[in-house]
Amino acid sequence: MATAISSANNHQTDVSNNSSLLRPLRSVYKRHHNLRFEWLRRAAANLRKNHIAVLELGCSDAKSLDFLPMNVSRYLGFDAGWRSGVKDGKPFGLEAARRKFQHKDQFEVRQSTNCEDLLNVADKFDLAIVMETFEYLPTAQLRTYISAICERLYDDGILITTMPNEKGLPVLIKAVGARLSGVPRSTYTPSELLHAALGKLEKVPRAERGRKGFDYRAIAKMVGSHLPEVCLDSIGFMELPCSLSLNIGMIASRNASRAARPNLR
Repeated sequence: MATAISSANNHQTDVSNNSSLLRPLRSVYKRHHNLRFEWLRRAAANLRKNHIAVLELGCSDAKSLDFLPMNVSRYLGFDAGWRSGVKDGKPFGLEAARRKFQHKDQFEVRQSTNCEDLLNVADKFDLAIVMETFEYLPTAQLRTYISAICERLYDDGILITTMPNEKGLPVLIKAVGARLSGVPRSTYTPSELLHAALGKLEKVPRAERGRKGFDYRAIAKMVGSHLPEVCLDSIGFMELPCSLSLNIGMIASRNASRAARPNLR
């Protein structure tokens, strides 16, 4: 069964330029979108290596490389390429990454909609990155993807991922923000939104290739069966408990010192 790999890394939706009321919301959304990359920079410092090999699932334009605080000697990125091409002469998404790396040895991106492509990778990596991508993978194949990613890490490697928080107060804030700003997101019925807000995700039908019903703690549990040291962290404008954060960062490793919470918020 074919699956789809994609990231929300660059899936920012334009908000109407005609309304001055929406401009501040657009600015806040853009800032919120970039916070996950700033968190990635701090989290990657846990590797404490000068040169690393990187595997990324849902790489889009490989923007994540701009935020790694060390030299990258090998990079392999996978993406479905749902949003990729050239607009007004400027490449975006996976096409932008292809052009960026076309003359760079050991740097490669591959369009992929099947987990077999990842399973066929024989190399090992120091760092695996999954930015806002797990929620877009078919639920039936999540365990296979997670197993494949973890198995391709060196013993001292780490997995860094960011995920949406789709329960509690954050899901209500997102629903209101999407309504006001015009930024589309998963559609909830009133009862589904109530159950999500109460944390009863078992009563919220899981959307395939979407955020509705997505549980970041379920992902952390799956990852923990391969990389036992798992640290969850909030990502946002303020330091909040994970339960109140709009987005969640996760660092996982076989070594507790590698999976520590990022410093310098």
